[in-house]
Amino acid sequence: MRLGGKLPSEIAEELKLPHDQVLRMISELFAHDASFLTTQERTFALGQEVMRLDRLQAALWEQAMLGDPKSVDSVVKIIQTRAKITGLEQADPIINKQLVLVMGDKEEDYIAALKATTE
Repeated sequence: MRLGGKLPSEIAEELKLPHDQVLRMISELFAHDASFLTTQERTFALGQEVMRLDRLQAALWEQAMLGDPKSVDSVVKIIQTRAKITGLEQADPIINKQLVLVMGDKEEDYIAALKATTE
């Protein structure tokens, strides 16, 4: 039904299922199908999607830069989607590591210093 162009809401109505259940079913189907892709096929599909996003962004860029609110919103969504599918939205674990300052030579000294900072 989805491949035939029906929206999830239409599928839910036709099957008399809750909308969120249909969305979950479709997501699970896509995840299952994706699990059979080879690394090369996955890389090709990702590249193809990034190129599509690039073309969409290029088509809207001039209007967005002129301040058209709909174009700006669309470009922001395209950028967010690209960051999500390429993994750019994930924080760099090296940059986001927490620093630990150890005070004193012994663990007890460290714990005492921590307690002192919270008082």
